[in-house]
Amino acid sequence: MKAVVLAGGEGTRLRPLTFTRPKPMLPLAPNPIIHYVLSHLSSNGFHDIIIIVGYLKDQLMGYLGDGSQFGVRITYVVEPEGVAFGTAGSLKLAAHLLDETFLVVQSDTISEISLTEMVHFHLDRGGEVSIALTEVEDPSLYGIAVLGNREEIVKFLEKPAPGTALSNLASTGFYILEPDVVDYIEDEKWDFARDLFPYLMRVGEHLFGFASKSFWVDVGELKGYLRGAGWVLGKLDHDAPTDARALGNSKPRVFVRGNIRMGQRVQISGPSWFDNDAKIEDDVKIQPGTVLEEDSQIRSGTFLDQTVTFRHTEIGSNCSVKSTIIGERAIVGDNVTIDSAIIGQGCTLGDRAKILPGSRLWPNTRVEADATVDGIMAVPRDKSFYFDTGLGLYSGILASSIGEFLEALKIVPLESLEYHIGRRDFEKWTKDVLGSIQLADNIRTLRRSQSKGEELRHQLVDFVVEWAETVSSPQETSDHQKRPTWPLTTV
Repeated sequence: MKAVVLAGGEGTRLRPLTFTRPKPMLPLAPNPIIHYVLSHLSSNGFHDIIIIVGYLKDQLMGYLGDGSQFGVRITYVVEPEGVAFGTAGSLKLAAHLLDETFLVVQSDTISEISLTEMVHFHLDRGGEVSIALTEVEDPSLYGIAVLGNREEIVKFLEKPAPGTALSNLASTGFYILEPDVVDYIEDEKWDFARDLFPYLMRVGEHLFGFASKSFWVDVGELKGYLRGAGWVLGKLDHDAPTDARALGNSKPRVFVRGNIRMGQRVQISGPSWFDNDAKIEDDVKIQPGTVLEEDSQIRSGTFLDQTVTFRHTEIGSNCSVKSTIIGERAIVGDNVTIDSAIIGQGCTLGDRAKILPGSRLWPNTRVEADATVDGIMAVPRDKSFYFDTGLGLYSGILASSIGEFLEALKIVPLESLEYHIGRRDFEKWTKDVLGSIQLADNIRTLRRSQSKGEELRHQLVDFVVEWAETVSSPQETSDHQKRPTWPLTTV
């Protein structure tokens, strides 16, 4: 049976990390996310893999090659540029390869669900679609299925309002489909949960739910990513890379690769992973679920808990960093507090800065000393949007973050909105700076509708709010200045 991996999305929920690499290529301890997806497929007997690629496809294709390193054969299907495909819509591109029952998986799910058992379930039930389901605490965040006789799905709701769900069985993104299901997909923007599955039920097709209690996590958002990292770390005892080794004999263990330099009185709790040239100074305390990628440097007295640092990052002295991802070449000053945030590559955080939960910093953002950041998604000053009312007529309003852009849309003169939408400036900025083809596409549709005045303002605000909710988101920067030599011990 063939498996189709959907890997063309922009990864908006993990921005700014996905501005310069596709989500499946984000590191998850020793390997990128896609490594675990393909390993799961291969171990369940799926060796004929179709991967639908689009956004930054060359990085993904370069890493996977023909699939031989995973014991699989890969066929690539490329989404055309400039088209915002839905999860089901992209499947139409592979229709010519799908002449028998096939599996669909997402490129951002880590799972131990038995796909072989799911195949047997599907063949036994004889329906058009089988959906792997798992119990969740908050059904409002997922596509939810209600099961009837023989596990047939009698109702499917996409993200029901809190407190209204009739079930807590959520779709995991693993689907087994009969080939004729592809013929039902009417539009490239169609989504499985929102469009295709409800439509199939309306026309009388039979869908079944394969409920599983096995581990599953969507690593496409911050909490899920960190939980996925914890799962990977917990597997290192019997699945560590051949060039890795354990530090000490305590369990859960800490694994390292290459040369690690460590100071005195360092406290480390596993499972954790430290890559080559990581440097940890005196009195650092590291809690479980922490990953230090290559050349990460942690200064004295700092506390890390369930934190992932990408390559060439530097965290200063006496910092507290919890449940956070820090992008490449970011520099964090001394006495900085970060909680449940995503810090983009090349960012600089001044001493005593506070980054509050839910915050995101766009690449190369500079946060001044003693500043507090609360939810801002900032862009560098030279990438800010300057609102004009005509050619060379600056309104005095600019936006350097998503929040500022949204507030500006509410207050700038209408002639400014009409001027910029007519020149396609909003489309260019949202696509090139924010990196959202979807938002740019929505604004393009709005421009073509020729909306004017307050109607234009209202629709623009709605589009940005909707996009920001979906985000609630390696181009190299210059090398750091030479760091001091610390009195550390190589381990």
